[in-house]
Amino acid sequence: MKRLVLAVLTGVAALAALVVIQGCGVLGGPPTGVAVSSGPDESDSTVVIAWTAPAEGGPDKYMVYFRAVGESSYAVLGETTATSFEHKPNGMTGQYKVTALFGPDSYDGAEKPTTVPIHSDTVTLFEINADSSRSGYGWTRDSGKGSFFAMTDSANSAGVDFYVSDLRVGRGSPLYVISPNVDSIDSGAGIIPSAAWRKNGFSNPLMDEQSPLPHYLPPPNATYFIYTQIPQVPCYVGCYTAGEDEKHYALIKVNSVDMAAGQMQIESWYQLVAGLRLIRH
Repeated sequence: MKRLVLAVLTGVAALAALVVIQGCGVLGGPPTGVAVSSGPDESDSTVVIAWTAPAEGGPDKYMVYFRAVGESSYAVLGETTATSFEHKPNGMTGQYKVTALFGPDSYDGAEKPTTVPIHSDTVTLFEINADSSRSGYGWTRDSGKGSFFAMTDSANSAGVDFYVSDLRVGRGSPLYVISPNVDSIDSGAGIIPSAAWRKNGFSNPLMDEQSPLPHYLPPPNATYFIYTQIPQVPCYVGCYTAGEDEKHYALIKVNSVDMAAGQMQIESWYQLVAGLRLIRH
């Protein structure tokens, strides 16, 4: 009889221990690989947040949060039992967070991806016939940071997204930002060596620096062009990098122009999320 009572008590203790262990969250864990991408709609302004389910098993649900640029706290976007969520941020950029809920326990994903564009500080660029060593400009694709390049070195062809020119021999005005794949359009660009220069597009001057950039359309209804004139300062110009394996948007802000010296000062914002034209910063 004593052995039977002992066996029953041992079983109850084991069950209680199991309940305690479950309550401590052994069966719960965070989502992994949280990432953002551009949505499937043609507006290029929807963000898709996707992740992988916890290794510990499926949670009761996921909570998706968004912290808009300039804000100090996250706001709830919604909840789902799927492993992706679409967000239409109305032009805003920001940081995302996904939390898995297992009963009363919550687990935040370690990754908190952002759509805030990468800012590059002001640099001085020169008209190609004034100083070709500081005429080109491009963004590093993995970091989004911009820097100047010499247009006389073919080794720079993989790094340049535009250069500054007046589209004539010698120096004049006005100044333009122009795609580095040179053709007969720029009569003053004969000093650029033959190479696989990028072919990018530039919008007409924009009204402000916070609104989504124009959606890319090819000819005959083109919204981005091989060059764009800088008519006044400040001037805002969208750039579309139309490489075969990359389609990124960036904003160029021209802060000042010195026609006599053939130079302009620019800063830029590069959107690391391919295909997303949100640029608010």
